Amino acid sequence: MLLTAKRRIAAAAAVATVATLAVAAPAYAAALSSVGWSVSQPQPGTSSVRYTWTFTTATTGTIADVTMSVPSGTTGASLTVGDLYGLSTGTASLNTGTNTVTFTVTTPASVAAGTGVLISLDGFTNTSTANSYSSVVTTEVSGPATLDSGTSNTVAINDTSTAVKVVVAQSTAFSSDTTTFGLVMDPSVSALQTQTHDVALTVATNAANGYTLRTQINHQPLGANRGGTLGAVSGTVAGSNSSPGADTFGYTVHSSTSSSGSGSVQGQIGTGYAGYTAGTWSSSIYTSTGPTNSDAITLRNRAQVDYLLKADDYNASITYSVTPSY
Repeated sequence: MLLTAKRRIAAAAAVATVATLAVAAPAYAAALSSVGWSVSQPQPGTSSVRYTWTFTTATTGTIADVTMSVPSGTTGASLTVGDLYGLSTGTASLNTGTNTVTFTVTTPASVAAGTGVLISLDGFTNTSTANSYSSVVTTEVSGPATLDSGTSNTVAINDTSTAVKVVVAQSTAFSSDTTTFGLVMDPSVSALQTQTHDVALTVATNAANGYTLRTQINHQPLGANRGGTLGAVSGTVAGSNSSPGADTFGYTVHSSTSSSGSGSVQGQIGTGYAGYTAGTWSSSIYTSTGPTNSDAITLRNRAQVDYLLKADDYNASITYSVTPSY
């Protein structure tokens, strides 16, 4: 199975030279990392310009707003949010007296340290004063009180600068090596009382915040002729079962590798078996917190029978879902 989802995301970069505007972060603030600032058009006095800020949080906290300094003379009476990740929805405004843009989070929530954040705002008019500028970015909790702060790269605003935009499409590739499998069971033969089959899944995505993997089954395996059911293992993702009983069907994460090192097995699904949930998605069984070139997750399916399960062909359909978080 191969599912590829592609959408476009804008990311701007501008040529920059010398920093002339910088404000030191407060001594009590932790330092944001990977602080970046770019403008979609670098010519002085140009209107309808998009400003984009990126940074990685240093301290876990409930971020109520983010402030970003801009050059004196910058205007923007009606700013709109173009792109946003790492924070929930919010609104933006520019204070021309302090030359500060404030992005206010509508419903503040805790943001973990190490979270990548992008804020793109439309509607700016560049300062008419040609020069090179940096931007001070500060995250704040309610109060307001500074949480983290950091200074960006410099951006050249002048008539001799050329704006550069590299557009990278949002892309996720997901595949399975198995479209169908069968297990031959016989309660009279020890080797055929319990059978397993591995399904290898691979994931590649450029989603900034990674992805989650889930499973579901359309119904527990049903007998085609005599109406029996091969029941679900009693374990769950959070509380797996290391010794499933007879006449059950379930799965475990048998092995996993992450090319980026950001993937991890969730709950206890890596140490025991869980039953597939019918008609609803399971809890997340594997997650990645960032982009990856190739994650490999092997799910081991297991059936066990005794004489109480009627002889029949038991059928079901398993579905896997990868949800990227851009």
